[in-house]
Amino acid sequence: MSLYVTVEKKMQSGRCGFTLIELLVVITIIAVLAGLILPAFGRAKMLAKRTNELSSARQLMLAWQLYASEHEDRVLPGYRYGYSARDFTGKEVTFPINARYPWRLMPYLGNSFGVLYANENRVLLDQFQHIADPGLGIYAASVFPSLGVNGVFVGGDDLELPPDGKARAMFGDFCLLKVTQAHRPSELMAFMSARGPFEGKIVNGFYKVTPPYLMARRWAVDWNPADGPEAWGNVHPRFGDRAVTAQVDGHAEPLKLADLQDMRRWCDIADRPDWTLTHK
Repeated sequence: MSLYVTVEKKMQSGRCGFTLIELLVVITIIAVLAGLILPAFGRAKMLAKRTNELSSARQLMLAWQLYASEHEDRVLPGYRYGYSARDFTGKEVTFPINARYPWRLMPYLGNSFGVLYANENRVLLDQFQHIADPGLGIYAASVFPSLGVNGVFVGGDDLELPPDGKARAMFGDFCLLKVTQAHRPSELMAFMSARGPFEGKIVNGFYKVTPPYLMARRWAVDWNPADGPEAWGNVHPRFGDRAVTAQVDGHAEPLKLADLQDMRRWCDIADRPDWTLTHK
């Protein structure tokens, strides 16, 4: 006998209340439906955020390519000293702000940080834009873009390994400095989802990411969200164990954990997943 028929008979007999068993049945049905709907809702929300970050990555690469076209094919410097950058008022910004990529790329993004700060990062950006001290806001905005640059192997990183003549004589053309010199532009990552420390907590976004290998393995063996950002070089696979990546050819795609650790995705001359820098 269906629950509907039972209720109908009780109404006809003048007793409209539910028994305890009937209430438990209804509660159980609601709980089962919630168990089915909530995971699907969570996944849909995650996919929407991933789509938004992918859109940011594509726009970022358009600006990155515009920079190259206006600088004789030179790759946007990753973390490099001595390069000029200016804020929205045209005032030159100083070190370390000008060593990071965001303010150097601003003229090619319509002078808007909106592209660089996706999803939850927009809250951070709003916070930075309302800091009473404008200089502090300019500094903070350069630190936490949603995607970090693969500067060690694309554009150069003076903190890790400056791509100068000495290093290139020792290790070969490990760092891409001219866009058209890329051998595998559709596979070589320029940017990827990042995270970093901010005011005692971990937030989405950081201006650079560092590779799983250099001279040896540097990342933790397995991805663990509870680990600090440095365990995986600030890379953040926040979309179902995938990170948004932007390739040198301009396209963006989410990559899973195994691909994020493959050095052929990081360095244009790498020939195996666990490749390391070795002397020529």
